Amino acid sequence: MSNPTPSEDPVTAQTDVSGEPEPVDLLGYLKRLAHHWLAGIITAVVVAGALFGAGLASGSDSVGSVWARTHVMVTMPAPTNEAQAQLLAASSDRLINSYVAVESSATLLADTAKILNDGTTTETLSNALSMYWGGGQIIAFYALGTDQKQAEQRANAYAAAFVNDSGRLLPPVVSGAGRPTFTVVQPAFPSPANPSPTGVARSTDGKLLKSPAVAGIAGIVVGLLTMAALELRNSRRRQSS
Repeated sequence: MSNPTPSEDPVTAQTDVSGEPEPVDLLGYLKRLAHHWLAGIITAVVVAGALFGAGLASGSDSVGSVWARTHVMVTMPAPTNEAQAQLLAASSDRLINSYVAVESSATLLADTAKILNDGTTTETLSNALSMYWGGGQIIAFYALGTDQKQAEQRANAYAAAFVNDSGRLLPPVVSGAGRPTFTVVQPAFPSPANPSPTGVARSTDGKLLKSPAVAGIAGIVVGLLTMAALELRNSRRRQSS
């Protein structure tokens, strides 16, 4: 047998260098990952419990999923001259849109909570209450509740607070022409959801943390990440030793 030439390394000469990457030992990795099962379970339980508890604490007076609505009619002031009449006619739609824009006013929500007087927080009401205007003189006041009675009570209180606060929240329509009047035209009744995308989106805020399934999935994901991090640390230790 001939000796390797000086340019050849004896170890390299006996090694099959194919240039192909080594196959990933997925089964071996999963087995090593399973060694950290206890840490993963503890992390998952702690995270899921913390998320679910935070959701319950932030929503002890639940928003609910049952809809109700009532209607408020807007009556513009009578013009005293032709100029006011033209201005009112040209700006009525814009003005009613500006009334709908106060739907999340802190003053309005606080006064709604006072009328309800049942311990509901303004944070809950901000997610449960919304308005919708589709044209004409009627503004719809929507409310969510945990049952039909609560939803209707919230809608009635919301509309009543709006009528009571209109003098403070809304500016005069036209200088010298007086203020519009707002009248609740019917008690609240069962209703489909608010057709406004903004109203529906706001009403679903904060619900995810109250779902045991969502909290559980989040806990599992964090638990698996913890197991992977522990295995990565052990792998680096094995490589350095």
